[in-house]
Amino acid sequence: MRTEIPIALAAAVLAFGCGKDSSPTQQAQPAVSAAPPPPPPAASSAAAPAPSAAPSAAAPSKDVVELSIASVGEQMAFDKKKLTVATGATVHLVFKSNSTQNVLMHNWVLVKPGKEAAVAAEGLEKAAKGDYVVPGPDVIAFAPLAKPGATTEVTFTAPAPGKYPYICTFPGHYIMMKGVLTVTP
Repeated sequence: MRTEIPIALAAAVLAFGCGKDSSPTQQAQPAVSAAPPPPPPAASSAAAPAPSAAPSAAAPSKDVVELSIASVGEQMAFDKKKLTVATGATVHLVFKSNSTQNVLMHNWVLVKPGKEAAVAAEGLEKAAKGDYVVPGPDVIAFAPLAKPGATTEVTFTAPAPGKYPYICTFPGHYIMMKGVLTVTP
């Protein structure tokens, strides 16, 4: 009896095996606001103008940590294997899929330690309609499935100090496509 391996899987395994691990660590830094502080209220009896209904285009809060991460070409790998943030920080993560093949769609899922396989298996139940992620107690945050060349994002509050794995839950990817978010006190 002969077993055939799908071409896409064989190509992905070969691409992964041939790639180098040159993933730099990205240390999260809070965005710095260059806007000056607002002036003190005037001591006049004139009524203040009504607030605008549209959100202002002010600089982002200095309390938001901006992170970016991407997939590595046609490999099942993230370009950064390590990220670091402080506990309680508001994290805005932007994920870019650098793949060009539809069989290599990716997402970014932050999970509780030791729950990678369980979260990936649950994601298969929900399939592509749910970005291969079932939100639940083991999923801390996730950026939705990104098609090749697309960008997705997520904003979340950094959990308690510790080391938290992040994975891609597209079928079969979590085994190789992973990294660690270190949350500092």
